[in-house]
Amino acid sequence: MNQTIKPFKATYYNPASVKDYSAVTCPPYDVISSQQLKALRRKSPDNFSWVLIADNGNYKQSAQCLNRLLKDKILIDDDQDSLYLYEQTFKVKGKSLRRFGILSLLKMDKKGIFPHEYTLSAPKKDRKKIIASTKANLSPIFVIATKHLFQLEKIYQAYRKTKPFFKCFDRDSNLNKVWKISQRQEIDRLCREISASKMVIADGHHRFEITFDYFKKNKNRFKDLNYILAYLTGPQEGLLILPTHRIININQNTDSIFKTLQSYFHIQKVSQGVLEKHLDSQGQFCFGIFHKGKFFFLKLKDKKILDKIENKLYRGLDAYVFHQAVLPLFKSAGQIQYSHSIDESKAIAGKSDTAFILRAVPLETVLEISRKGFRFPQKSTYFYPKLLSGLVIRRFKNLSR
Repeated sequence: MNQTIKPFKATYYNPASVKDYSAVTCPPYDVISSQQLKALRRKSPDNFSWVLIADNGNYKQSAQCLNRLLKDKILIDDDQDSLYLYEQTFKVKGKSLRRFGILSLLKMDKKGIFPHEYTLSAPKKDRKKIIASTKANLSPIFVIATKHLFQLEKIYQAYRKTKPFFKCFDRDSNLNKVWKISQRQEIDRLCREISASKMVIADGHHRFEITFDYFKKNKNRFKDLNYILAYLTGPQEGLLILPTHRIININQNTDSIFKTLQSYFHIQKVSQGVLEKHLDSQGQFCFGIFHKGKFFFLKLKDKKILDKIENKLYRGLDAYVFHQAVLPLFKSAGQIQYSHSIDESKAIAGKSDTAFILRAVPLETVLEISRKGFRFPQKSTYFYPKLLSGLVIRRFKNLSR
């Protein structure tokens, strides 16, 4: 049967050997700083970061660590094809939220899968070497169905009342739970529903591209290599996108900065709390600035600045408008730094840099732009929380087996 998604025999940490999954799981490779990597590895010699991230380009060592974990039965293979229901419970601004989806194999050549971000060469080069060394999908890509998944919600509501297969907390104290779905009838219902929906890649564009490239070059070596490990979910309240603020050394004094901006924006000095309320209530392009200990709210005065954005779809994407129409007004020095928190942006900016406080892109905008074949610039979206790596992995199986 030619399936869009399919169950698989996952590889996961052995419940008989691992008592604390929080000690062995880790965030995705691209959000682990060098300091965080040291902290993860102090937790356990079996922490998945030893496999996920190659030290000093030693990709052979990543494979050796994976093989050791398998040999010692710290990692084991499931004995039946399953889907894996994955729930994350988290808090944002004091509000408790849940997000749920399934971990499965997703066919990569399905026409209804749309990327939404451009990729960079350096991460792809790194992940190509990891996949060639380990011969596995170590982390799932994050995919959103463009319509509500009623069967998924129905199955989730039933399973969440039962004991999970395993659970753990991540570094932000978010609770992660996984249940195995092995009943053929439930699997078939989910596969049919998801196959009927168009899908958008929310996170994992680099992994998608390099896995597809690996498939084209090795499709005669492994089973189901045209499938990739994916987390699939649908629109829901817990599908949260955080803003990505920019911290930049503008290399100009305060008067000069606001003189440049006042032709296009109404500028109002505000408190942090008032800034957040203004950003939440506005429809058209606006943003905040933190400069030398003070906050300012900037509301569009001259809409001609948007004429610089030829594609009208992008005019509703604040990060894109900022980079195309606002940032070129300044001479910046050094690299842009990014943060998803206003408090962290303040700390990074300090007394010398300027933090530009942007709004998060709405999920509807992500889906609309992606469906129409357009992509976002880097650092436009940040889906929160991140999916943990090491919960389940997918190892490639030789065709001869």
